[in-house]
Amino acid sequence: MARRHSSIGDYESAGIEPTPSVWKTVWRDNKGALYIVLAQIFGSSMDAMVRFLQQGGNRMHPFQIIVARMGITFVLSSLYMWWTKVPDFPFGDPKIRIWLVLRAFFGFGGLFCLYYSVHYLPLAESTVFRFLVPIVTAWACSVFLGSTFFRKDLVAGLVAMVGVIFIAHPASIFGKVDDVIKANKAGTVDEVTPAQRLIAIAASLLGVIGASGAYTMIRVVGDRAHALMSVNYFAFLGTASAAIALLVVPGIGFTMPQGAREWILLTLLGVFGFILQFLLTAGLQLDRSSKATSMLYTQVLFALCFDWAIWGVIPGGWSIFGGSIIIGSTLWSALQKPQQAEDEDAKTAIIDEESALLGAETQGIDIDRRRESFSA
Repeated sequence: MARRHSSIGDYESAGIEPTPSVWKTVWRDNKGALYIVLAQIFGSSMDAMVRFLQQGGNRMHPFQIIVARMGITFVLSSLYMWWTKVPDFPFGDPKIRIWLVLRAFFGFGGLFCLYYSVHYLPLAESTVFRFLVPIVTAWACSVFLGSTFFRKDLVAGLVAMVGVIFIAHPASIFGKVDDVIKANKAGTVDEVTPAQRLIAIAASLLGVIGASGAYTMIRVVGDRAHALMSVNYFAFLGTASAAIALLVVPGIGFTMPQGAREWILLTLLGVFGFILQFLLTAGLQLDRSSKATSMLYTQVLFALCFDWAIWGVIPGGWSIFGGSIIIGSTLWSALQKPQQAEDEDAKTAIIDEESALLGAETQGIDIDRRRESFSA
């Protein structure tokens, strides 16, 4: 007699649930963390595209890249809010518009500094600086929102700044150091002078301040606006400001993309950015634990891969040592916090050029108290 294979219906009729496969179990138990890892892949891909467009034969200015990047995000987020009939679309609640504008202003500053720095720094180095954002944001929220700033955050921040010094390795302290290791000849990298490198590092630190200001404003807004409303303000201000700068600032101007590749890269910047937002949001909504937020640090690994595969370089000894200090200190701070602090910091630990879609499900604690403080 031929053996009849059991089906899912057989298990259900007998009251027995079939045992899921190993892969399905891993996916089910780690879905949030895996979403965040996927988001970091898209984020690193975008950074690589930006650097390629700036260093290619056309040498696009960061303002032009921002116009393409944020313009597409603005269109996609507007269509989504219109289609889903988001309340108060397109301008949001009048009581919080000033905070949305400030969020957009800080976000634009952080985004420009990021795009400027990736032109002169390897992707891995520019990525590492973004891990300072959670600590600076925690401090800013403690000052302006009355949130708890843990002693561990202070210690981690001070240690991380030591890492910044090692990455910068000024010649007055370290002497002349060639801190770029050639891995292969897959790509070309512009020669960067020590002065340009220090300016890029300073821009990265300013970008940290901009991103932290944006996340602080997001915490002020709380659940009083749909998450995409915040993104839309940021995208519109970024597009408009960069477009005006291209028109009025001497020596910049608009550069027509050359060939299909540059057009495709500019389009992918906007599309990938929108996908990135949803993946980050979905990941942090599904899993707010330290395991999920620690997955943000995988972006450094992807950045190292792009540095090696496209440009044939990886950071040298001092940069790797300093980056390890920053990553270690901030990761230690995140893993040492109690559950309440984890839930709060899950909204501000997003290391990206812009905020994730922080919806009502992932807003900070004590929203009502913050509303009373900032509604006047």
